[in-house]
Amino acid sequence: MQLFSGRDYLRIDIANNFGLDKEDWNVRLDWFNSNEHQLDKLIKQAETPALYYAGIQAWKKTQAGRPTGYPISLDATSSGIQILACLTGDRKAAELCNVVNTGHRQDAYTGLYQKLLDKVGESAKVSRKDTKQAIMTAFYNSTAVPKRVFGEGAILNCFYETMKENAPGAWELNETMLNIWDNTALMNSWVMPDNFHIQIKVMGNVTERVHFLGSPFDVNYSQNMPIENGRSLGANMTHGIDGMVVKEMERRCNFDPVKIEQVRNITRHNYKEAREDNDKNRMVKTLWGHYLDCGFLSTRILDYITPHNAGHVTDMQPIVEMIDSLPKKPFELLSIHDCFRCLPNYGNDLRKQYNICLSNIAKSNLLSFIISQIINRKVTIGKLDDNLWKDILDTEYALS
Repeated sequence: MQLFSGRDYLRIDIANNFGLDKEDWNVRLDWFNSNEHQLDKLIKQAETPALYYAGIQAWKKTQAGRPTGYPISLDATSSGIQILACLTGDRKAAELCNVVNTGHRQDAYTGLYQKLLDKVGESAKVSRKDTKQAIMTAFYNSTAVPKRVFGEGAILNCFYETMKENAPGAWELNETMLNIWDNTALMNSWVMPDNFHIQIKVMGNVTERVHFLGSPFDVNYSQNMPIENGRSLGANMTHGIDGMVVKEMERRCNFDPVKIEQVRNITRHNYKEAREDNDKNRMVKTLWGHYLDCGFLSTRILDYITPHNAGHVTDMQPIVEMIDSLPKKPFELLSIHDCFRCLPNYGNDLRKQYNICLSNIAKSNLLSFIISQIINRKVTIGKLDDNLWKDILDTEYALS
């Protein structure tokens, strides 16, 4: 992973907000250096002019040696596909969305769009914008949007072939989530490795005819009821993991140094005590149990470990490795879904922590853990590539 200075991250941020966020790092930096003398003149041409303008003001303060307090933004490059690639060990999908390096900054939607055009021909009246909507929703098990975009003919079939060929694991997982739907369920629920409980009611659409002033009207509303062939499981699972990543990023980046040092000292002693008489002790046992079940250890456990409950942790090495993987200094993090903002000097740490989160998902058995809970039966689901997690740690553009 390339490392940059705080000034470089501010340059990259300005180039991103101008509209170059899909370019390689060097292209963005070269653009900034070539246009530094006329940045103000380009405001009206910027893709996000307000943020572009704010970045310019921060750059001017930096040049004058004044603190800015301005946070740069780095976005995940298709976080939904990234998560599906990690869950399934799908290297092809991982290459589409920068989970592993390809030598350049990839755009999953443009890449799949081009591969679709290779099948149907450039003359087909298919736009990238519409194709992006079809791809994005198809990975959440939508069939309505792809049909609206492509119709129900040969192009739609080519679209599905393109998805299966270029994201085989991610696409098969989509189909799996459809197949395990329970037509009798009123709720789907599971627990995440950080002990966040997801409970999603199954809601069906009901139409009821009422009469008002002698005239009939149809009233539509949602009701908690079983439905056949529901399509929401895959999307809800992905969103749940997405939310967990945001929480893990916050804990990893903005940790309490005093608490971390206390936990480090605990790891140096062979504590055997394992009390369960309060919430903190029970939480350590619970989080460690989730880790043993799925292989993903949540940083939440660092908030609860004490000498009195450390005996629940049967192996301190994963705790030591977790602490060693944290940034040297904590820093504040702002996040909106998969967009992360921090001060420019922490850009390298931000990218590294995101890579670690994705790698930990790819290394774990999180998919088996979740599906086992949904179907109330323990299953083990393999990966297409068991070593994908190693390459994720040094990937270049997972956040871009």
